[in-house]
Order: sequence, then C-alpha cells, then structure tokens
Amino acid sequence: MRTIRHRDSRGFTLIELMIVVVIIGILAAIAIPKFNGVSNSAKEAEAEPILKQIYTLQLRYKQKNDVYADQFAKLEGAADPVGAAKYYDFKIDGTTNTFTACATPRSLTELKTFQIDENRNVTTIAAAACAGSAV
Repeated sequence: MRTIRHRDSRGFTLIELMIVVVIIGILAAIAIPKFNGVSNSAKEAEAEPILKQIYTLQLRYKQKNDVYADQFAKLEGAADPVGAAKYYDFKIDGTTNTFTACATPRSLTELKTFQIDENRNVTTIAAAACAGSAV
C-alpha cells in the first residue's frame, strides 16, 4: 500500500506573499500623495493665526501712533509668535493708512504665501509680491 503524504500547511506560499506585497504597494501608492497634501495643509495653517495676531498688533499700534508700523520691533509683542513660527518667515510694510503683512515659506516651495491687509483680508499671493521688513 502507498502512504499519502499531506503537505505541511503551516506556512504561506510564495504566490500568497507576492499578492500581499502587491496589495501593500497599491495602498502605499494611494496613501502617500494624500498624506503629502494633508501635511502641506497643516504646515500652511501656521501662517494665518500669526498674520491675524500681527493685524491686531498693528491696530493697537495705529491707535497709539496714528500710523501703522513698518518694522516688527515697533510692534509690542510681535517677536513671540513670529519667532516661534517653524515653516514661515514674516514681513510687514506700513504707512499712515495701510499696511500689509506677509508670510513666506522658509524652505518648502509647495507651501503658499499669504498676506493680510488693514481690512483683515487674508489672501494667497506670489512670493515675489511680498514686500516689507522682515523680523
């Protein structure tokens, strides 16, 4: 009589392992670009609150001096949030009746450049259009 050997079924076949690798590769190809977009949005979220704080400091400076500040050193309390920024550099430009503050990305070219004006309008601009004195 012949004895029938049963295959040891405790492991995975090479085909099964290759299918798992392909599935992981497909999921990674979908997830990585989505993660980069979300990561850039999170980094861009740093700029707007600081620009709004600069706006508030500019209003306070204008009430005291009847002119907007053209340097951060003139703004009381401006060094704290601006110096803590990780992804953006900030510039301001002020005259008697108008001011703009810009947030330009430090190194990541994928990030947007933002600007706020005396009417509290936050807009996206070209980085070259940002004028004023830096921190």
